[in-house]
Amino acid sequence: MTSEENSRVSRRGFMKAAGLGAASAALGSVTVTAANAQELQWDEEFDVVVAGSGGAGLAGAIGAIHGGASVVILEKAAFIGGTTGKSGGGSWVPNNKWMSEFDQKDDKDAFLRYVAKVSFPELYNDKSPTLGMTEHHWSQLNAFWENAAPVFEKLDEVGALPSKVFTSWDGKPAPDYHGQIAENGQILGRQLAVNVDGKNGSGADMVDFMSIYAEDNGAEIRTENRVVQIVRNEEGRVIGVHVETPEGLNRIAAKKGVIFGTGGFTHNPHMRTQFLRTPVLGGCAVPTNEGDLINMSAELGVKLGNLNEAWNQQVILEQVLDFSSVPSGVFFLGGDSSIAVNKFGQRMYDEKYVYPERTRSHQVYDQWTGEYPNLYQIFIFDDGAREFGGYEIPKVGADLPKHVITGNTLEELAANIQARFDGLAERIGTYKLDTAFLDNLKETITRYNGFAETGVDTDFRRGEAPIDGYFHYITVDKGNKNPYISAISETGPYYAILLGAGTLDTKGGPMFDVNGQVLNVKDAPIPGFYVAGNASASPSGKSYLGGGGTLGLGITFGYLAGQHAAAQTV
Repeated sequence: MTSEENSRVSRRGFMKAAGLGAASAALGSVTVTAANAQELQWDEEFDVVVAGSGGAGLAGAIGAIHGGASVVILEKAAFIGGTTGKSGGGSWVPNNKWMSEFDQKDDKDAFLRYVAKVSFPELYNDKSPTLGMTEHHWSQLNAFWENAAPVFEKLDEVGALPSKVFTSWDGKPAPDYHGQIAENGQILGRQLAVNVDGKNGSGADMVDFMSIYAEDNGAEIRTENRVVQIVRNEEGRVIGVHVETPEGLNRIAAKKGVIFGTGGFTHNPHMRTQFLRTPVLGGCAVPTNEGDLINMSAELGVKLGNLNEAWNQQVILEQVLDFSSVPSGVFFLGGDSSIAVNKFGQRMYDEKYVYPERTRSHQVYDQWTGEYPNLYQIFIFDDGAREFGGYEIPKVGADLPKHVITGNTLEELAANIQARFDGLAERIGTYKLDTAFLDNLKETITRYNGFAETGVDTDFRRGEAPIDGYFHYITVDKGNKNPYISAISETGPYYAILLGAGTLDTKGGPMFDVNGQVLNVKDAPIPGFYVAGNASASPSGKSYLGGGGTLGLGITFGYLAGQHAAAQTV
């Protein structure tokens, strides 16, 4: 397959999927007795049934195929690929063989210390045999270290997913997202890309490679097929699923197992409100990610975990209010003469740092006022920043999107920002800038401009983290001591964009073992029941380990689930 081949992820299919599910059957499970199982009328039978056609689901299918199983892949949407198809296609894979091309060598001890430190910071204990992690997570992350590289190397070898080290704008491999901390070891090259003619491929390329390989090796892929019920026998083994299709209900037996790679619950408002710590409005996940598996699992005694966490991502407020599944989140805040401030006109973080950690700032709570002071944020920039560039900043001379607020003075900008919040009141409620916003903003800009003179941001260390430079290509060299900090102009025009909290997707759901088997509330695996990817309780806990952190884990454990399922004798 060449890079010129058309992606199977279509815009028309994506929009069609936006309304899917409104009239769907109730989600749940069915338990049949031994006698009923003998009489059960199945419409079809496969060794392994896979729900979901993103990276995790496709990896599960390929793992099962490599184990000699017959496979059907069921996709709820009108198109294949899920959120993987919208992604950059990166996968975080420790100890991969491609690192050596850049004279990089991984280290298991450094890997474990890094993931323990950032995934479970409140538990981290460098004197503990498990570094403070639970035995469950210790086992999972050790299994990830042992299996991730072999899985990706196998997929590359057979042509299912050609890989290479993901290289940035400067041709160098990527640092991890928290590369500045001592436990990281400053190891580069754990992020892989889809290798498309020697260049970084996309998530759509990943879906194309993997789906074509699966079909070429016997798997069936069906769109507009939503799994609505899990069927198990009286011994508790999952033996099949009921599927809602355009033609009606289809009952499919799974002789060896069912693998769920159906994504998270980003577009289920009830679950977002009940589970997540951060007030989230939506995100990058495809609109069909509504937490179906959580609802079905509730009747099976499944042990759930990590429901309060997500792969955090800032979003443009007005875009997510228009449609909860945004085209793309705010991966980075561009520009050099630019800052992000809260309703008090104060900065909150290094604006060049990674999107998951910036998004955490939205959840800060003020017990005195009883509110989230950073709930909605204001990204402010000038024409100098437009010259520097950044994908959410319109270039000088380009038309301004409707979500960009303007003002010839800071006074006018502040008034227009409040007017914009007022115009959104029916959807977000009353949100007022603090009475000291303008005065504080001026002080903030003066202080920030001082950092531009010295090149050192003593508040948030902007530009110092390894990942800051990775995300920000310097298109214009202004000769600044710190290329990521330039003074904001004393004269307008000024521009602002309103930001909210969103996700790439959520990362909580059924807990699973090192084989991808779903666990029950007694920590025992449920036979025939597997999960991978964002539908599951991610072993990465609170963190985003590095670029491709979601797909690295999802594909690895998806493949292991497929292999384990295929090896079952029933």
